[in-house]
Amino acid sequence: MQDRTAKNTLGRRAFLKSAALAGGLLAAGKGAAGETAMDKKRRFWIYGCGEKPGETAPAMRELGYDVVVGGGADTVEAVRAAGMESWQCGGAFGAAESDTENLCLDITGKPQVWFGSGSPNSPALREKNLESYRKMAAMDGVTGVLVDGCRFASPASGLMPFLTDFSAHSEKRAAELGFDFTLMKRDVAALHAALTGNAAAGARQWPWLASPTGAVEWLTGHPGLVEWLRFRRACATAHFRDIAEVLHGAGKQMGVYIFTPAFAPLVGQSYADLAPFVDVFCPMIYRNYPDRPGIACLNWELTILPEELGLAGAPEEEAAMALFLGLTGLERAVTARRVRHIQTAVPPEAVGHETAMARALLPPDKELAPIIYIDDPQMAETADQVFGNGADGLAFFLFKENWKALTAPAFGAVLTPPPTARANTS
Repeated sequence: MQDRTAKNTLGRRAFLKSAALAGGLLAAGKGAAGETAMDKKRRFWIYGCGEKPGETAPAMRELGYDVVVGGGADTVEAVRAAGMESWQCGGAFGAAESDTENLCLDITGKPQVWFGSGSPNSPALREKNLESYRKMAAMDGVTGVLVDGCRFASPASGLMPFLTDFSAHSEKRAAELGFDFTLMKRDVAALHAALTGNAAAGARQWPWLASPTGAVEWLTGHPGLVEWLRFRRACATAHFRDIAEVLHGAGKQMGVYIFTPAFAPLVGQSYADLAPFVDVFCPMIYRNYPDRPGIACLNWELTILPEELGLAGAPEEEAAMALFLGLTGLERAVTARRVRHIQTAVPPEAVGHETAMARALLPPDKELAPIIYIDDPQMAETADQVFGNGADGLAFFLFKENWKALTAPAFGAVLTPPPTARANTS
């Protein structure tokens, strides 16, 4: 008994020492990431340059912009002449609703279109997409290309589009990669049944499910869900890698418009998988995007499913939102528990939280430039949250004619008031 006690004591000491060492390494890693971010020049990006790039690009450069994304040859020329980098943006698996041969299938076997996309495992869609990147990679004057939409459907696309892909394309791909397609179908069907069942009956368990241990216990009883998420990740990563070969082979840099860490695992996007070959990470951290369905926007990704499931305004609403926030790790950054409140906006602290999570998932030398919605009434606070949590840059979506007034607070700039305003304040 004494030997066992001594061994347990030594074991606890070893554990405490290793935990302290791990904590020190983590702190050192955070410090190194912070120092790296501070040492680098902050880079500002914007998607779009308007219809008069010859006039707009020099004004953007004067304010402090470094990169403009999108536009044709005239925009590329104007942006480069102003001393900025020109990048392009490409999609992934675009498909029309009528293209039933290449669409995803949901868990009931019904075709679904999500974000104008089809099955990520359709060979025809994948090859068509790679050809589009070959063309962008050949553009003169372009520094790099940002990849958007390389993923599976997210919660904001709706429950049934989210619970895909069970098409023949994916069944074949699963067999090639060694995934258990039958197991995936079984447990995704169980998830569908749980989500669409009696909310009042299931609500008692939601606080437990919102905890890490509760979620782990539930997943251990549904291994097909983990298999489904792993399958999504493997497929998306493979296509990302194919795009990287095209872009890097042409001497272009590769960036990604990627879901935030709260949602990336659900759509098949892995920061760890992409870090070895992606140059710039732009997590889409839109906190107050006004228009539904708001794909990739925190205020919509958190609320579309609870709303669709009839929980908005129901007695279980607050418990449901607590569950969704707990599962995504946003329960502290987002204090509201009503669907309509969260749909209006999540606080700037949520942007900071997701920036910090992205920074923690990436090596210090990887450029991190979150993209936020350009029309943010708390722009200064949101920008502070981005830069205060390890970002190297900040990007804005989408160009508006009053871009300068909207984004100036992020630069710490104070715009000179127009003559009429000066006259009124003198």
